[in-house]
Amino acid sequence: MINEQLAELSNLALVVAIVLYVLAMFGFSADLASISQRRADQRLAAQEAEESQRVLHGAGGGSAVEADGFLTGSDGTGESARGTMTAQKFAFLLSIAATALHVVGVLARAGATQRVPWANMYEFATTSTALVMVAFLVFSIKRAELRTLGTFVVSPVLLVLLLAQTFWIVPAAALTPSLQNSHWLIIHIGIAIIATALSILGAVVATLQLLQARHERALVELVAAGEEHPEHWGRFGHVLDRLPSSTVLESLSFRIHSIAFVCWTFTLIFGAIWAREAWGRFWGWDPKEVWTFIIWVIYAAYLHARATGGFRGSRAAGLALAGFVAVVFNYTVVNTVINGLHSYSGL
Repeated sequence: MINEQLAELSNLALVVAIVLYVLAMFGFSADLASISQRRADQRLAAQEAEESQRVLHGAGGGSAVEADGFLTGSDGTGESARGTMTAQKFAFLLSIAATALHVVGVLARAGATQRVPWANMYEFATTSTALVMVAFLVFSIKRAELRTLGTFVVSPVLLVLLLAQTFWIVPAAALTPSLQNSHWLIIHIGIAIIATALSILGAVVATLQLLQARHERALVELVAAGEEHPEHWGRFGHVLDRLPSSTVLESLSFRIHSIAFVCWTFTLIFGAIWAREAWGRFWGWDPKEVWTFIIWVIYAAYLHARATGGFRGSRAAGLALAGFVAVVFNYTVVNTVINGLHSYSGL
């Protein structure tokens, strides 16, 4: 029996969450833009101050003009005083509210169908993106500097939710016979959702690591070439200046992918056990099984290569992103185009 009221509540909560995510994305973007503009103004002020110093020294009088007063805010850090409502704080609060509604929508869907909310692509997408946001908020509460990643985390979550609401949405319904009365639906698919959510978050961090590493190398080259105020990528370069260093991002990416790899391992193991129970064999070369194994192999190669110490930085990030491409292919093309025993997951 489907509870229509809870189903409607789920849809409403998710739609409102999408609206709040859009506002949060604008808030995080505005915060990065304001910092970018502020740093551009600081560089311009520093250049003007240096010009003034040269003029005054050339004239033989006056004291040097201090540039520091132009470069910092009232607290000497370039940041707004504590306690004020900055764009970042406002966006972070919006993200918390949106995530709360997102979770309510997922739980309401579960209540409406009287089962776990991940029996089809729509439910898988809404549940996995909710976990992405919960993970991001947990990391950001512990390390406030990671909130600068907000734009790059909320954007893909928003994209997946819009795709789910536009192309993958299906009415709340009971399970197909092949999924009924099996505790492995909770265990196997639940672990797969966590693995996918961590892969999304890890891919965001790995992408930023690649951009930050290239930005840092370019700045080093400009300084070596004698640039007094090196600029790279314009305002986007100022945004990267605000983000953690490529080393910090790489470390965070490695930790996220390490947990994701464990989850993908258990996804394979529990899937094989469920296959033995449902179809009488542990492995049957079904497209879904094959691509899940490919994902596992790529992430295993990434972790092994990075652990050896000789395969780090951009190369390691590239391998991690290759794993994410396999995840996306497995979730989209394999679910919707390639026929197999897992075809019901695309419904």
